[in-house]
Amino acid sequence: MCLSSLSRASARRLRAFTLVELLVVIAIIGVLVALLLPAVQAAREAARRMQCTNNLRQLGLALHNYHDVNLTFPLNYRPVAGGTYSWMQAILPYIEQQNLYSQITMGGTVALANNTLVASTPIKTYLCPSDGVTPKSALLPNRSDGGGTKAVNNYKASSGANWGWVIVNSNNVRWPGDSNGLIHCDGFMCSNSYGSTASSATPGMGDVFKNTLRMATITDGTSNSFAVGEAVPAWSYWSWWYNQNAAVATCALPLNYRRGIDKLDDPNIANQWNRNFGFYSLHPAGANFTMCDGSVRFVANNIDTVSYRALGTVEAGDTILDSP
Repeated sequence: MCLSSLSRASARRLRAFTLVELLVVIAIIGVLVALLLPAVQAAREAARRMQCTNNLRQLGLALHNYHDVNLTFPLNYRPVAGGTYSWMQAILPYIEQQNLYSQITMGGTVALANNTLVASTPIKTYLCPSDGVTPKSALLPNRSDGGGTKAVNNYKASSGANWGWVIVNSNNVRWPGDSNGLIHCDGFMCSNSYGSTASSATPGMGDVFKNTLRMATITDGTSNSFAVGEAVPAWSYWSWWYNQNAAVATCALPLNYRRGIDKLDDPNIANQWNRNFGFYSLHPAGANFTMCDGSVRFVANNIDTVSYRALGTVEAGDTILDSP
């Protein structure tokens, strides 16, 4: 009996892990987790990027549906002093937001209670799931043009490639020699901060109407021209979807301009509209863009600058050397 008990005790001791073996197992598990984590993160980012692509595809479809009904793409403009009308307001009925659209007092100021409520309403289709720096509420303070705290947008229309600040590019077919890339743009959508009356801005609606865009006037080809691209609202005060001046971006500034160099969320930089009015994205290596034909392409950060600007224009007749 005594020998049998000893044998059983010895067997039990032989089946146990030693401290060294336990540490080895833990180390192996740690290595496996370290190997798997990037793959899991990559899979999650792929899903987020796909959702972003779907959002942009919906925006492209909404713009086309608007064009089918109105025979023109929507306009940005300022109807009255203190008022604003953006293309992102205009397409609300085409992204299943008719009820929200109906609450807007057209031609009224942002200060009207119902307009303030609408401007403070986040729209899921206007938000990129890869944006991990903007609050989940999608509300940010210090919005441009006296906006205060408003709902933001991760997508902006392309205003073209002419620009008179920081990086100057005055090659402008629609407005020859004019480098005001916000009001006299050469892309899909100008900010059109000029309004309908002298009290809202000058010179009135004449310039706004000249910037009206129809499918037939996209002579560079709808598959070769940007309509909408990505933005990171935490990096620019000029990002809130209700405002005409905060719903466009330029291709004159390179894609993800100075990302990784400047602290882009620094208020002293986020407030510099003339250097943060470009397209930005938190996807690795590039950004998604909706083309004027409604398709969506991923554009790499290292795209040739000449080609990038050519994609930003709609009627310049320029050459795309490096197609995404």
